[in-house]
Amino acid sequence: MIVVLVATEEELPGARASLRQLGLTAPEVVAPSDTRRLLLSPVIDESRGAQVVTRLRSEGRLAVLRPAGGPQLGAWTRHTRPVLVGDRLAVCFAWSEHDRRGLANLVEIDPNGGFGTGDHPSTRLLLEALASGITGGERVLDVGCGSGVLGLCALRLGASNMVGVDIETQAIDATRRNAALNGFERRVQATRTTLDGIEGAFDVVLANIGRAGIVELAPQLLARVSPNGWLGVSGMAPAQCSLVAALLRPLQVVERRMCDDWPALVLAHRPFGHQPQSPKFAALPSSVKC
Repeated sequence: MIVVLVATEEELPGARASLRQLGLTAPEVVAPSDTRRLLLSPVIDESRGAQVVTRLRSEGRLAVLRPAGGPQLGAWTRHTRPVLVGDRLAVCFAWSEHDRRGLANLVEIDPNGGFGTGDHPSTRLLLEALASGITGGERVLDVGCGSGVLGLCALRLGASNMVGVDIETQAIDATRRNAALNGFERRVQATRTTLDGIEGAFDVVLANIGRAGIVELAPQLLARVSPNGWLGVSGMAPAQCSLVAALLRPLQVVERRMCDDWPALVLAHRPFGHQPQSPKFAALPSSVKC
């Protein structure tokens, strides 16, 4: 097994020292991007590797354990490929060894404790809506933020700030950690506060929370969408789209996306063609497949 420790060039001396203190040999250093460094240190078995990773994470360092070779490494390599959203956005595990130089608007994620890596269809659909719809300067609300991937991608695309809410403490911790990982800690507020406790309206509201969550929170979601803003919802079944759309009136469905039998709806107070500064997906057909 191999311990993978995530660092920057400036953090390398301290990262090496942490590994030495745990009895690991001099690591191989991989540079998958101009700023990211990965220290790879072999361990004798999975149990020892898990102990090392736990200790490093308790010190505030980002570390994971990966296979050393064989079919398991092949599966790991496939699983850690960057997720590309057209030519405008990319999401990648921070510890991925894949080269990511030149990827547009890259967001690195450590999902530990928070759902959302960009590869699930319900997440990817909203990432596609963001890549099409963010024009710059938006205030974003991510409901059920999980790892924070949706809101962080909105920031990378030009949104001004993001509020993430979730009922899970682990998700709030993951969102804050990933905000820092991408240099957005000053532009992100992550909280377990209920939607009723969130002040103001938002230009973009995102809710990948499934049918039950949308049904429960529909009035609060509606109240948080600004007059010229839009709401993106996902996580429901195709047969549930009509019910979800009805619950979210008076917002109108301006776009429906599909990927692997997972739908997402984009809704707004009025057709985007009648709004100033219409989001870019206004010109797209009302139904889009991945």
